[in-house]
Amino acid sequence: MKITNNLCLITQDGQTKTVNVSSEGLRLVVPDGKELNLSALVFDGTFSVRVVLAGAEAKCRLSCVYLSGRKSENKIRFDVQHQAGNTYSEQIVRGILTDRAKASFEGTIRIPKDSQKCDASQNHRAVVLSDAASVTAIPELEIYADDVKCAHGSAIGSLDKTQLFYLMSRGVPADVAKKMLLRAFVRDVLDDSFEKYVDEWMGEHA
Repeated sequence: MKITNNLCLITQDGQTKTVNVSSEGLRLVVPDGKELNLSALVFDGTFSVRVVLAGAEAKCRLSCVYLSGRKSENKIRFDVQHQAGNTYSEQIVRGILTDRAKASFEGTIRIPKDSQKCDASQNHRAVVLSDAASVTAIPELEIYADDVKCAHGSAIGSLDKTQLFYLMSRGVPADVAKKMLLRAFVRDVLDDSFEKYVDEWMGEHA
């Protein structure tokens, strides 16, 4: 199995489209009262998205899962600018790394002085399955307004051994239990249409 393109599903203004994203990335503008939802599955290379919330009550939710195996190098870059007040953004990123893979997540939230009453959050979590794999998270918040709500967090670690032991104690084989936990780790982040690609990748790497 060889997947050559990163997959990105975008829903905006009631329309859904699938996009193959090059290293140049995407730039998306959300006007007054509109909502953008992006779901991406990244296998290799650079995936870059910049979103401008250009009007009041504009919203965006950026969801991404990166799967890094062998010697792949993934670079995820999200940049959200709250150009107007009363806007909302959410960045959710999950990663799984094996072998000698490397990955990085760079997430930026920008709120200028005049963009009051914004709500922005960013969350990155990664599971590392090999001692030779590595991942870096670089959150960046440029907040100049004083009436906003912002949050960010990042966690990098191995599979939960307690959960793995629980499944195995119920008769689930170790390799099956491991894949069950990894699927659960990314399931809530991705669109359902990407599930078969996740299963194929795990069948080869996990």
